Amino acid sequence: MEKYVMFRGKVIDKWYDFDKRAHYHIVAMDDEGKRYDLAVNIGSIYEKMNEIVSSNLKVYYDENYNCRKRIVRKMLLQKNGITECHKDLYLDYIRMKLFPHEKMIQMKGFDIKSVYLTGIIEKNVVQAMNNDDYEVIAFGRLYANGKGLHDIHMNQGSTDKFRKNDASYSDGGLFFRNRRDNKITAVFIAFITQSLNMPESV
Repeated sequence: MEKYVMFRGKVIDKWYDFDKRAHYHIVAMDDEGKRYDLAVNIGSIYEKMNEIVSSNLKVYYDENYNCRKRIVRKMLLQKNGITECHKDLYLDYIRMKLFPHEKMIQMKGFDIKSVYLTGIIEKNVVQAMNNDDYEVIAFGRLYANGKGLHDIHMNQGSTDKFRKNDASYSDGGLFFRNRRDNKITAVFIAFITQSLNMPESV
């Protein structure tokens, strides 16, 4: 399985791929000028019969995140760039009180009628882009070539064929930090089929 890592750096660009496995790509850079692709899964977004079809995801979004101060402190101690996660640096939606589960809501990757995931990410990326006051932090799995992260979402509680990739203490997450006031925006994402309940075997 790919390495579970944390990335910390500056947002410099963005792009999208809209299809049945759509992603929002945040282009970020470390202190040495190395570029990374942070691929955030936004469900399925594609056109059918002149209409945009978009699947639902479960999302917790907090513009003033302070639910889990210990992990925030650990995040901010890490260097810019890639850090391999360890026993004191990880996310687990089930075993850690990262956010109130009951406040995780269903929303579409794209929607013209209500709040949607792509819009939430876009707002924060545009604000942070090429702005030295902001940084992005992401947890996920490292590309085989080391040039980016994916699986920036819950990575356990899956069903059927996806269960083989499940792992505890290996969930993804996305954070935008304003360095001036230390305000952190957090985005936690899960698929509709994933369960936040503690597994019976634990």
